[in-house]
Amino acid sequence: MPYVKQITIRTTLNRSLKYIVNGDKTDYGCFVTGVNCATNDKLAYKQMLENKKKHNKEKGTLGFHFIQSFKENEINDPYKVHEIGLKWADKLFGDKYQFIISTHLDKGHYHNHIIINSVSLEGKKFNACKQSLKDARDYSDEIAKEYNLNIIPFNKDSVPKSYKEWNEEKRGTSWKAHIKKDIDSVIKSSQTFEGFMEKMEQLGYSMKQGHVKYMTFKAPGMERSVRGKTLGPEYTEDRIKERILLQATFKFTETKRYRYRTRTSRTKLKDAARQYKYKHGSIAVNFVLMLALMRTLRNRDSAQPANGRFKKKDFSIDLQILKLTSQLQYAGQYNLRSHSDLQDAISKSRATIGNINSTIKEAADLQQGMKIAVQAMETYSRYKEIYDEIMGSTIRRNLLKRKYQIEYETFVKASDQLKNLGLNEREFDLYKAKEKTHGEMIERLHEKSNEERKHLEKLLEIDRTLQRRGSISSFIEKNEKDRRREEDPNL
Repeated sequence: MPYVKQITIRTTLNRSLKYIVNGDKTDYGCFVTGVNCATNDKLAYKQMLENKKKHNKEKGTLGFHFIQSFKENEINDPYKVHEIGLKWADKLFGDKYQFIISTHLDKGHYHNHIIINSVSLEGKKFNACKQSLKDARDYSDEIAKEYNLNIIPFNKDSVPKSYKEWNEEKRGTSWKAHIKKDIDSVIKSSQTFEGFMEKMEQLGYSMKQGHVKYMTFKAPGMERSVRGKTLGPEYTEDRIKERILLQATFKFTETKRYRYRTRTSRTKLKDAARQYKYKHGSIAVNFVLMLALMRTLRNRDSAQPANGRFKKKDFSIDLQILKLTSQLQYAGQYNLRSHSDLQDAISKSRATIGNINSTIKEAADLQQGMKIAVQAMETYSRYKEIYDEIMGSTIRRNLLKRKYQIEYETFVKASDQLKNLGLNEREFDLYKAKEKTHGEMIERLHEKSNEERKHLEKLLEIDRTLQRRGSISSFIEKNEKDRRREEDPNL
């Protein structure tokens, strides 16, 4: 299970080289290898400085120190550890950089040290950043798998910590650790989210939620607020509400191996569900129970097994949880307590869509007539000057009619259309504005229809989920059987 660390060397490159080639740590230099430079620390330091001078890059960062550590007793062969380190370094740097790799044997666990010159043989500076550290860890894991070694699993929900934050948490002076501890404590004694907010305020916290995108917490003495999502996935507003709901209603508690385990018997759990049903409705009960089971399953599978092996992350459970949580919130938003409420909402939504579509059809027919009238107005305005010129001339009238025959006939036709509609020239601007407003109204009706269709689809999804309660239970049972079969192949 190799752990990789990256350190920037700004002033003490010679001391760092001397440290990693120390004979007491490397069996008198048996486990030291130099690539594009000597294995002697003084000579290697001189060669690295010469390369910097050659490319006129003596200032700035001098080098980088990479450490690859293995778990105690994971590998007992120092030659294999050094071989892994050489393969790892080759993948990281190839033959473009000067570096020394050494394997230290003086601790209870074997570990590799690599120090590279910050300037390559081609004169390019090594770009040390988060991505370079990620690449180093990925390459290390890739090689570890070739040697059948365990790797440190990646947790996508984890919030990375800076060294400062880690150190403060270790010394007990971390604001974030203090806030998380208070939130966990208040959740255990809260029955509702409003009660949670009141108790946090009694502790001196100021919070923002509802009108902001992310819920924030500000402890007494803090200068700035911190977002709940920054504290971790368990401290977002939605997750806190869910934890309070499970804690207050079904008496769930957190344990080390299983995130949720009921403290009550099955009979008491059913009684709690029955009481909750009277308060929030049967739909909420079904969703909360399904969520509790799915979260128990998800967190149990993410725990480290006794044999130390990590199996591949199964994201299907996470997707199910996200879907169930979203549907539960939607049902609460529209006060859907029972299955009959849901069916009424579906029928009402379908009727609303039908009425909107009928209105759109009638409005579209009217819009078509208005568009024809507006086109006639535009034609009238376009050829009005020619028509006035023809009618204003008595001597040249016939000549002008022949010259502008098409324009004249088009104008007369448009004028007759407008007379039949009862529109005169003074009403043109008002009618055009009315036609534009009518078009905007139709667009709004289409938007409303689309929104109602989305609403109907979400209601139907909730209905399908409730009908598939049995399949979700089967999914959980299948996962449970697979887990038991992994633990005992004879089952």
